[in-house]
Amino acid sequence: MKTFLLAALAALTPLVPASGREAAPATVQVPAVPAVERGHIRSWLYGDTGPVVVLVPGMSTPGAVWNDAVAQLSGDHRVLVVEVRGFDGERGTANERDGAIKGIVTDIAADLVARDLGPATIAGHSLGGLIAMRFGLDHPEFAANLLILDSLPFFGTVFSADMTLETVRPQADRMRQMLIDGADAMRAAGVEGTASGAGAMGMSVDEARRVKIANWSLDAEPLAVAQLVWEDTMMDLRQDIAALAMPVTVVHFATGEYADMARERYATDYAALDSVRIVPVDNSSHFVQLDRPEVVYAELRRLTGTSAGTN
Repeated sequence: MKTFLLAALAALTPLVPASGREAAPATVQVPAVPAVERGHIRSWLYGDTGPVVVLVPGMSTPGAVWNDAVAQLSGDHRVLVVEVRGFDGERGTANERDGAIKGIVTDIAADLVARDLGPATIAGHSLGGLIAMRFGLDHPEFAANLLILDSLPFFGTVFSADMTLETVRPQADRMRQMLIDGADAMRAAGVEGTASGAGAMGMSVDEARRVKIANWSLDAEPLAVAQLVWEDTMMDLRQDIAALAMPVTVVHFATGEYADMARERYATDYAALDSVRIVPVDNSSHFVQLDRPEVVYAELRRLTGTSAGTN
């Protein structure tokens, strides 16, 4: 249970630096396309034909986490990559104030309308998975499918299976205040960076990827993270998801001795959604799209009705 809990907590909080930033492992380069900025998000559109896929990153993670997915999918999909403003280090954004998740959802819908993209497969990792669920509930006309990556409809059950919004609130308040109080130190740590993935244990099975994830987390603006950690923890969609009428697939890591625990947690928390497809994967940690990309791409293509051979 300890490892499962630590992985989940690390997904919500910045990481501790160690001994300076080293060169990040190589990342697939994507074509330069103009960004569209809104109050809560910025976005980039790749590809000019095929089904629309919207990719929403998780806590403290930039849009670049989806670069490999863009390379794999943009030949036969239109891929809209979303970045939560502040997760790239930008200060003073709307995501530092109340209503950040609602604002992100509203901005994604507005972006789809402005770009005339129509219904899309909404894929989100971690916090992005919760945002995808909220999007499907608020804007079902724009959500053809949902793909949820290692995200529960209520984070509180990671602390205790009987947790409620009332009982989890003190923990949410403490995490937010800790991040606010430590903001200056975290910004300084971001400048220094880290050459170790030790602070990102539970995030990936690969050390080079853990280093990259750790530095992404350190680069994020702490006040934006503080607000979104609080809102993420204080949103319980376990019963609401019963109203999701579109196909929903959930991919989550289920590795080693904690595999059965993870399977039980996901089955229980998604029980209200009878039609949900739950796909546990081994040899992975929290960033399933980095550790097991072949599974994620296969599930995306299953939802969009395309085959890998068309790219």
